[in-house]
Amino acid sequence: MIFLKKIFAAVILTAVVTALSGCSRGAGLISGADAPAETTMATIEAVTEAPLPDTSKLAAAEGTYVYDRVGVLTAEQVAEINSYCEKLYRERLVNAAVVIADDIGGKTPYEYADECYTDIYEGRGSGLLLLVNNDTGTDYLYRTGSCLKAIPEGEDSLAFFWATKHIMDGDYFSAVLRVMELGERCPLYVFDNIGLFYDEQLTALEEKLAAGKKSVYVLATSNGTGKSNEEICRSYFERCSEDGKGFMIMLDTKANAVAVVSDEKVSAEVEKAKTAAEKLLKEGDAPAAVDIVLAAIG
Repeated sequence: MIFLKKIFAAVILTAVVTALSGCSRGAGLISGADAPAETTMATIEAVTEAPLPDTSKLAAAEGTYVYDRVGVLTAEQVAEINSYCEKLYRERLVNAAVVIADDIGGKTPYEYADECYTDIYEGRGSGLLLLVNNDTGTDYLYRTGSCLKAIPEGEDSLAFFWATKHIMDGDYFSAVLRVMELGERCPLYVFDNIGLFYDEQLTALEEKLAAGKKSVYVLATSNGTGKSNEEICRSYFERCSEDGKGFMIMLDTKANAVAVVSDEKVSAEVEKAKTAAEKLLKEGDAPAAVDIVLAAIG
């Protein structure tokens, strides 16, 4: 019997994990809520399941995002999910991955998912990793960065309910797509890998950039790599800019530094705005730092 467990309130470090648990796979959510809430089968089943994303026409992925260590997916299904995950990786700058395992080595599902994300993405960026755990029957959705705030409350539980039904029917392909589709809720313009912006600030900035005359993207991070801010900013820009045009603004809170890259020459006015923006970033006013660079970009 498929059942929904209570939604438990907890925040685990900087990542949120969502669990499908129970011997027959039920669903529960670990989130940032303040108190437990009851979710009933009738509440979820009253909602009609939405169509799955069409992955059949996506271009073949260049990277590897699916690690089916059990062999429950066909080669064609792996290819389609790979292509979908790469779409999230490029359009939403989400470090997406799917791991299907029948042996998690005695670790907790959270520990195993965290270890997988670290192995694949060095623990960096905004991530969405689904662990389908056929070892103990408890699956986890591991989230970091912008994926923590972007997925609306309740959509997790709904996605996991339908995914559970698919898994019980032996349809792992639909189950994986149903959960990974949550990545579509992540922003298209603001990539906050470190939780720099408050929810209201994030929403306002996303709306402002979406309505802008030029394609401008914002990346908030803390550069602990050996790469320069310009290198990181350029790599993110090349991932998300479909036509190669526009600007990427990067806020590095570790060095209180601002980088701007573009397909065109960055003007002296923008360079001057960067200096003022760095002062604002150091003072803790990230939205104002972005605004002053946006004004210079025009």
